[in-house]
Amino acid sequence: MAKFITSIKLLEATERDYVILSQELKKYLFTPVSKSVMNKQGGSSSSIVFNSDDNKSLLDTTTVVSRVAASTGRQFSFTVIKEKVKPEHKPAS
Repeated sequence: MAKFITSIKLLEATERDYVILSQELKKYLFTPVSKSVMNKQGGSSSSIVFNSDDNKSLLDTTTVVSRVAASTGRQFSFTVIKEKVKPEHKPAS
């Protein structure tokens, strides 16, 4: 099954917005990898990263991320990367 790494940034978001985002994505079996960092004005200055290996395709993953990010009411941007699977190395016989 494919594994996807997703980086999401909410524009002008508060910490609460990222909590909501994280809770909603966990419902779709996304696992948080990193947490957002808040700047002095209270807005987020970085993105939050999630792993997912539940979704069967890139389209499924982007659809879920887009829907959940939009539900926060903030403008957002995201990147989804399919993680390469290392082939098993068999020693020569």
